Amino acid sequence: MHVIPSSAQAAYDQASSPCKLAAPRIAASLDDMPLSVLCDPDRGTLEAVEFCGLHAAETSFVELEVSNGRFSNCQFLSCDFTSALLVDIAFEGCDFSNSVFDSAAFTRCTFNDCKFAGASFTEALWEQVAAKDCTFAYSAFNRCLWKTVRAHTCDFSSADMTEMELRGVSLADDRFVGTSFFRTKLVGLDFTSCQLEGIAISDAMTEVYGAKLGLYQAAALARRLGVIIEE
Repeated sequence: MHVIPSSAQAAYDQASSPCKLAAPRIAASLDDMPLSVLCDPDRGTLEAVEFCGLHAAETSFVELEVSNGRFSNCQFLSCDFTSALLVDIAFEGCDFSNSVFDSAAFTRCTFNDCKFAGASFTEALWEQVAAKDCTFAYSAFNRCLWKTVRAHTCDFSSADMTEMELRGVSLADDRFVGTSFFRTKLVGLDFTSCQLEGIAISDAMTEVYGAKLGLYQAAALARRLGVIIEE
């Protein structure tokens, strides 16, 4: 017997087509730079640089441009990176809690063991980005565009991920507790290995059309429709 696939399955299959993730192109030799270089309004584009162990709070880095570099063990608390342009950058062990990255662009970047609790990425671009073991709890991703993004073992609890555009996104062991996906199409996303609880979506639940959920995840959403689940 020939089984015709459902439209939701077809939508998932089309949207979940694998996309190759490009690694940052970082030179073998980088120039170690002090904080004063980042704070200089006439800094221009910084290339082949490394920032290690820097600490700043409530500092403006608006329109910062860095390419081919690394940030390691840095702490930038409540700093302003609005409209920053970051290309081919590795972020390792950094804390950007409560910082602002509105309208910023990240291209071929990696985040490893970083904290972005309460950070804002409104209308930002993530393209060819990989995040692992990072915290994005209470962060804002409103109207953010993700193109070929991989998030593994990251925490997006209570994050505002409304009206996002997601293309080629891969998830694994991530945490979405109390996360808002209002008006964000989740088609093509596989949440089966993730913790998905108490998410905010519209009453029509159109956001989850074409997403892959585990049995208990789907049952939790079904209860919101008034369906009685017999266990």
